[in-house]
Amino acid sequence: MEWVKIQNFFDSEQKALKTAGIVATTETRLANQHHGPQYEVETKVEQIEGKWYVFWRKVFIGNKSGCGGGCKSCCDKLPPKSTGKVIPFRKKSNPR
Repeated sequence: MEWVKIQNFFDSEQKALKTAGIVATTETRLANQHHGPQYEVETKVEQIEGKWYVFWRKVFIGNKSGCGGGCKSCCDKLPPKSTGKVIPFRKKSNPR
């Protein structure tokens, strides 16, 4: 993907780097699905005319496969639960 420039600019590199970290975390969570396409978010910080700008882009890294749990077919394949025997405990009697 192409680099996307955040419209806000920052007075210091430290503030821009902090924002870049927030953008990377947020965009990664929004882009990735539990099972399906997986993306990595790259960020960079550049100084243009004395102001600091944050750029980011998504990079496709692959697909995550496996059961999503939606069809409930796994439950049919599990062995039936065996019913256990409940053993009652006697309460101790208080000697008086």
